[in-house]
Amino acid sequence: MQDFKVTSQRRAELYSWFTALFSAPLVEDEIKQFGGYDMHAFLNSLATLDPLREATEAFRLQTDNVLALTQPQQELSQYYQQLFVQQALLDSSTVSDSSQDALLFISVLLHEHGTQLPDDDPLSIANHLEMMATLSIKAISAADEATRTALLDQQRELANQVLLNELPAFANQCKQQDALGFYSSAATLLLAIFSMDIHYLNNVAQ
Repeated sequence: MQDFKVTSQRRAELYSWFTALFSAPLVEDEIKQFGGYDMHAFLNSLATLDPLREATEAFRLQTDNVLALTQPQQELSQYYQQLFVQQALLDSSTVSDSSQDALLFISVLLHEHGTQLPDDDPLSIANHLEMMATLSIKAISAADEATRTALLDQQRELANQVLLNELPAFANQCKQQDALGFYSSAATLLLAIFSMDIHYLNNVAQ
């Protein structure tokens, strides 16, 4: 049980981190953290895992490129606007075909658990990532095994019926349209981590 709690906490932190990367333009203090010890330690921990090494190092390179920009916050914000406002790549209907059952499931989750983001848009990929973090955290403090199992089942359904369909397409669209490369590398790293996570949910988590 302790291993489950530690793993769930780590998973929640990862999904929350990606939510923060994609849900809004990064502010100056957040960008400065890319050059700090904590960020390098975090990326080093990811890079120790073979399936994540290449994607992690590619993202690290992109953080260095962002820090080298003349006006990092302003320029990165412009790329954010191009990708996620003008091109609407965070709208899951833009990058993939979501079934009505999947949208209904997301809507139920948002109504039941809420979100830390400004809106409860069931089409928002950022909301989907935030929901995975929320479900993972709630599973840690579940009052009984039946509740914990139900929360795990919701995570499995979210992963298999929603994220598995949209995240590969999202990463591909970012790769095609991100001229800078920062958000493309972040999406590729997200997909690599998700590939490990869905294996965990389907084959390990109990």
